Amino acid sequence: MLHHALPPRRLKFLNLNRDVLKSISDFCAPADALQLALTCKDAYELAMPRVLSDITIGDPIMDDGPDRLRKFCDFMLADPRRRVRHLRALRLLEGAFARVHDVGGRERLDADFSPATVLARLLLQADNLRIIQIRDAEPLFQSDPAVYEALAKLTSLREVSLYYIGNSTLKALSQLRSTPAVIENGLWKDGPRPQGDITPFGPFVSSMRHLKLWECGCMLESVIDRHTWPNLHTLEIGGRIAKISELAHAFPSLRRLTFYLEFSVKPETGPAPCWPELDYLGTSAPIPSFPSPVRRLQLQYPIGATPGSPNSSDLKTLPLMERANPTVLACTISESVSDMMLERMKLSMPSLRYLELVYTDRTCGRNNVPWHAFQEWSVGTSV
Repeated sequence: MLHHALPPRRLKFLNLNRDVLKSISDFCAPADALQLALTCKDAYELAMPRVLSDITIGDPIMDDGPDRLRKFCDFMLADPRRRVRHLRALRLLEGAFARVHDVGGRERLDADFSPATVLARLLLQADNLRIIQIRDAEPLFQSDPAVYEALAKLTSLREVSLYYIGNSTLKALSQLRSTPAVIENGLWKDGPRPQGDITPFGPFVSSMRHLKLWECGCMLESVIDRHTWPNLHTLEIGGRIAKISELAHAFPSLRRLTFYLEFSVKPETGPAPCWPELDYLGTSAPIPSFPSPVRRLQLQYPIGATPGSPNSSDLKTLPLMERANPTVLACTISESVSDMMLERMKLSMPSLRYLELVYTDRTCGRNNVPWHAFQEWSVGTSV
C-alpha cells in the first residue's frame, strides 16, 4: 500500500504557543518589537511588554525631548496596571530636558523640566524598574524634589546612573531603598563642593559591584578610610583621586580599574601595599608608580606622539609597563616612535604575549613606514 505524504501545513506565526512567542519577543530589541507591535492587534499585545521594558528618551540624533517624555509618561499612566509593570530600564539622555529655541537665527538649547511632575508620578508606580539613567539629575532634582523622592522609594533598582550631581543627588542616593550593584556619577554641578562626608555610598558596601565616578573621584576621599567594599570588582574613576594604596584597602577584590580622562593620583608617602594582580588597567595618562601587576594593560593615549626622542609621557610609561608587566598590551603607537623606545618597551614587559596595536601617523592615521622594527619587537608575541 502506498502512503502519500501530506503536504506541509503552513503555521501562522501568532499561532505558536504563547510561551514560545514570549521567548521570541524577549530576544527582540525594543525597536524590533515595536515594528512587530505595529502589524496587528494580537502582535501588539505580544510585543508591547518588550517595547515598554527598555525606554530611552533624549537622544540628540532623534531630536526628542520634553514633549516626548511627557507623552510617554502620560501613555504609561493611562493604564498603569498593564503598562508600568513592564518598565525595567529608563534612560533620560542629554536631550530629555532640553528645548531648542531660535534666537536671532541661531538655535539655542534651554532647560525645560516641565515633565518633572508627571515623571515623578510614573516613578512612584515603577516597582519593577531595574535601571535608571538621568543625565541632568541635579538640575532636575532641584527643579522638582518630588522626582528624587519618588526615585528614593524604588526598591528594585540595580543600576543607578546620575551624571550631573550635587547636594540634591547625594541626598537622593543616601535615601535609596534599593541596594544597587552599579552606581555611576559624572560631574559636580552644584557650585562649590561642601567639605566633609558627603559621599552616601556607605549603605551599599555589600551590594555594590561596579562604581563609576567619571569626573568626581574626589567623592571617595571623605569615606574611603571608613569602609571596605568586599564585593566591588570594577572601578572607573577620574578627577582628583586618593592614593592607590587607599583604593586597594577600600576595594580589596577589585579586578578592573580605569583612570578616566583628566585625573591626578595623590602620591604615596611610603610603601604602597596593593592588589596581588588586576585583570585590567586602562589609563588616559601614564602612572609610573602604579604598584600592581596587570594581565591586560590598555593605554588610552599615544606613544611616540612627539617626533624625535621620547617625551616625558613616553618616559613615564616605561616604569608603568615594568611594574604592570602585562600579558596583553593594547596601545596606539605613532610612526615617529624611535627604535630605542620600542626596545625599552620590549625589555620592560617580559611577560607580554599578546599585542593589540594601532599604528598611525600623526596626521591621517595611515601606516606609511616599514614594519621591520615592530616585527623584531613582537618576536614571540601575537599581534
